[in-house]
Amino acid sequence: MIDQIIVSVIFLAVFIAIVMEKVDKTLIALCGAMIVIFSGFISFDKAVNSIDFDTIGLLLGMMLLVEALRSVHLFDWLALKLGIVTKGNPILIFLMFGLATAVASAFLDNVTTVLIMVPLVISITSQIGLNSKTYIFTLIFLSNIGGTATLIGDPPNILIGSQVPELTFGSFIQFLIIPVVISTAVVVGYMALRHREDVKSRATNFPWLFMSSLMLQQIKREYSDLTISNATKYKATTIFLIVMVGFFSHSITHIEPAVVALGGAVIMLLAFHKDIDLHHLIAKVEWPTLLFFAGLFILVGAMEHVGVLDTISHALISLTDDLLILILIVLWASAVLSALVDNIPFVAVMIPIIKQLQASGPFAEEPKAYLLWWALSLGACFGGNGSMIGASANVVSCALAKSRGIEITFKEFVREAFPITIISIVISSVYLTVLYYY
Repeated sequence: MIDQIIVSVIFLAVFIAIVMEKVDKTLIALCGAMIVIFSGFISFDKAVNSIDFDTIGLLLGMMLLVEALRSVHLFDWLALKLGIVTKGNPILIFLMFGLATAVASAFLDNVTTVLIMVPLVISITSQIGLNSKTYIFTLIFLSNIGGTATLIGDPPNILIGSQVPELTFGSFIQFLIIPVVISTAVVVGYMALRHREDVKSRATNFPWLFMSSLMLQQIKREYSDLTISNATKYKATTIFLIVMVGFFSHSITHIEPAVVALGGAVIMLLAFHKDIDLHHLIAKVEWPTLLFFAGLFILVGAMEHVGVLDTISHALISLTDDLLILILIVLWASAVLSALVDNIPFVAVMIPIIKQLQASGPFAEEPKAYLLWWALSLGACFGGNGSMIGASANVVSCALAKSRGIEITFKEFVREAFPITIISIVISSVYLTVLYYY
């Protein structure tokens, strides 16, 4: 019992330190991992075994693949092409950039998506006199919602999918696409209605039409200056599609997502070995993120080893013997905590707890217990919209906006985000309830 209390205090201290953001979260997680190892709460061998290398491999593979696609300027070409297609129409800018962000976030990491989309939408909207904040908020919200749809779209899903083998790439889409599509449609409608003065046609405003024309000329110049051959586009797109097919066919091939991602990255690097500097590319991999995950896995492994997770799972069972209520508790608790703090530590702790709930206790024989996984995913990913620090895409987007003279305060973000978060979690609650009964 003493060991459980000490390890819980260590984890709680790490959690609080991550929230305070005084020291880099990777360093905090590694310090916590070293403390539990040196204190003897978990042996070094068990600590290494507790690291989920499927998750690390999947993250590494996708980082390399996405960075390689960025290096051949495929994303820049797509974003500029999108800017030309909108022709400066506020409604088209709002819809096309928003929906493109939602779709892209399902197959790329959210940070990569907003790094591509946000600067371009700021450039377009500011040059033609539109309120850029409306469009930035929309991109942020849709990046988090869209990223929920697939196993690789958001770090919480990567964690869940890598540690629960029965949840395949296809099953994530099968069970999450409906709440994602409904939430996307509702959020687009809500933001368009709330900011209707910013999202409306200005076809009869001649000064605005003149500015729009100048902006389009500038984008066309950038587009023509971007040298990317058709062969590059076809090769890069084909490799990316092969990776997606690999994810989808997991139930047939039984090739792990980490192997698919790493294999796709290697093929991409081989295909463009003359165009991509491998050493420069590897330097751009987010190694601190991978080390952060490793540190967290060791901390969670220590909690599992001393019995903390058993205690938490029993406490959850004692709250209710009704599975539906437990599903909704997991959903809303995940959403609230993900809005306040980084959702990754919470998800890392909840995964083994849900595994135990499925393996023993009153829910062991319950066929609908799998809904706990989708509650965790929806709550953690949708809840990331709740505040400026709820998801990495939020922090990066606000920093990009600030670097271009657009200040977004914490209160302003919450004022926009709170209704969005509540709407998406209510939709998820209804969806999970329907799945439970039908």
